[in-house]
Amino acid sequence: MKSLQLIFRYIKYLFRARSKHSAQAPFLYELITQVIDKTTDDNSCKNIEALRKELCTQERIIKITDFGAGSTINNSKTRKVKDVAKNSAKNAKFGKLLYRIIQFYKPKNILELGTSLGISTSYLAKADANAHVFTFEGCPETAKIAQENFDKQNITNTSITLGDFNLTLSEKLKEIETVDLAFIDGNHQEKPTIAYFEECLKYANNNTIFIFDDIHWSDGMENAWNYIKSNTRTTLTIDLFFVGIVFVKSELSKEDFTIRF
Repeated sequence: MKSLQLIFRYIKYLFRARSKHSAQAPFLYELITQVIDKTTDDNSCKNIEALRKELCTQERIIKITDFGAGSTINNSKTRKVKDVAKNSAKNAKFGKLLYRIIQFYKPKNILELGTSLGISTSYLAKADANAHVFTFEGCPETAKIAQENFDKQNITNTSITLGDFNLTLSEKLKEIETVDLAFIDGNHQEKPTIAYFEECLKYANNNTIFIFDDIHWSDGMENAWNYIKSNTRTTLTIDLFFVGIVFVKSELSKEDFTIRF
């Protein structure tokens, strides 16, 4: 039933989605043409995808600690690494989108809620060695593998905060002081997603970018996305179906765009 609902939502998205030619504002047109519509396939991206391919063959079994909505595919408390790699990590298309966003806008303090095996984190970190990625994970065993993956790739600009986001996020934000980009890819429930957004928003600056994963994953996530779009501090919002991008730049008009990706 859930997969049918997602298909229906995707069809609605396709009907609403616009092309780059509908973007009249210079900032939005630049975002679409220089970031969203670009392609990326440099050595860093190739190495990350090689790592993903290797993880997708791993038979190693790990114990899963999940504080969020869980998986719709496998709710078992133990899973093979290959299943986590196939079902939990954002695919290459969206990993490379994160990579391009970092390279183009050059945020320095990057926050990620939901490390998993570290694939998305690797895209965030490899895009700019001068940035620092503060990534949060609730499951000790997946976090351990993520750190192994960072070490394999010689990634040194990341740090993992382990534990329930509800207990770790606010204290870490006080330490970080300012967030330039937040990728929220954990929990996938309405109230926690809103709470994480509001907590991070306290540490946002005029150039901060928010990226939310799975904004159409459930009714609750769609409610959260609508709440975020209506917040008085958000201006430009972009719906790419599987992810939503939010800007808080005060000089931009408050507009919501659905772009085919």
